[in-house]
Parts: sequence; C-alpha cells; structure tokens
Amino acid sequence: MTRPGKSSRGQSLADLFAADTGAAVLRVLQEAAASLTAGEVKAALQAGGVARIEADKAWPLVQRSIRDHEHVVVEPGHRYRWTPPVPAVSPAEALELIVAGRLAAAKKAELAGIVRDALVGVPPGPEMAARQRQAELDEVRALAELAIEVEELSANQASARAMIHRVRARVKLAHLEPIGRAGEETTFDRKRHKPIGPPIRDGAPVIVVRPGYVWKASTEDVLIAKAVVQDRS
Repeated sequence: MTRPGKSSRGQSLADLFAADTGAAVLRVLQEAAASLTAGEVKAALQAGGVARIEADKAWPLVQRSIRDHEHVVVEPGHRYRWTPPVPAVSPAEALELIVAGRLAAAKKAELAGIVRDALVGVPPGPEMAARQRQAELDEVRALAELAIEVEELSANQASARAMIHRVRARVKLAHLEPIGRAGEETTFDRKRHKPIGPPIRDGAPVIVVRPGYVWKASTEDVLIAKAVVQDRS
C-alpha cells in the first residue's frame, strides 16, 4: 500500500480528514495498490497524521457512506477496493462495439443510447438532405398537378362527378383512401366521423357532409381527416 502524504494540491491527509473524513478515506482507497480492511484503512490514516482515536471514532459513520459509494467495491472479508470511473465511450466507439456484437442486452441498450443521443440535433448529410428535398418536391408536384387538373376540368365545364372521379384517382396515387362520399348515408363511427352539432351515438344513421381520408402507409393506417357527418333524423 502506498503511504499517503500530501495531495497534488498540497493538502495533507490529516488536513483533509479534519475537513472531510469521507474524502480522506476515499483518498486512502484510491492510493492503495489492493483492497484494504477497516484496520488497514485506519492504519493508513494514522500514517498520514490522523490520531488513532479520531480514526476509530469516525470509522462507523464513514463505513456506511463508502459502502454506497459508486466507485467503492466491498469484497469478501469486508475489504474495500476503489474502482476508477469507466472512461466515457464515444458515439463512434459505441457503434463499433454494437457492430462487433456479442453484447448483453443491457450493454447494447446503453451503447445504442449513446449513439442515439449523438444523432439528436445533427444536421443531415448531403445525401439525406437531397432525399428530403426530393420528397418535398414530389409532394408539391403532386399537389400542383391536382390543382391543374381541377382548374382544367372546371374550365371545360366538366360535371361534378367527373371532377370527383379525377381527384380521387389522383389522391389514390398517394395511398390516400376516402372515408365516405358527400351526401352518402352511413352509420356513425366516432373513430372515423366528426359530427356537426350535438354528439351522435355510435351506429346512428348519418349523412356525410364532407369526406375524410386515411393514409394507407406501408406499416400502418394513418387517419388524416375524419369525415364530417350530420344526424340523418
């Protein structure tokens, strides 16, 4: 065991003990080459200038606190050993460890959290930015083409039925499925319908005032807008 003298800041072990007994004991454990018993800890304190009676008096309270310290391990035989903090793993190192595999589930989750936190707020790279911009352009282009068709049909005095048919054919390309048709009679479903006026009970006859839409995504159905309905009675 290395006999403690003065710290790098010039404070002796006795002075540290007088100011903070727990910190003094932790320094003894940090500077020891192996785990120590209570007697060996108190002997090291005495070697550092702490009176034996003071070390004995302070030990019961200090013992309880160091048992719960995150960097102190209690080994068989009531021996105390200092375990230095584990160096932080960088996101790149965490990703390499995950790729290497053979990790416990808890450790893998911890490393995945490091990688996930590092990605939050990181601006997308050029390739990702280009894909996002292309997706936005495709959405705007589809909306523009729909507006063009509606205006063309209106100018050519197309029937309302023809216009609705063209609109629904266009939105179907975006995997949008209508909920009802305007003027259609159906039964009320609170999950898909929004009533006009007072609440309507499920199963009651209603008339669709304005249709809604569901987006048929690859993994789930997403309700974009409920159909607006009114009581038929």
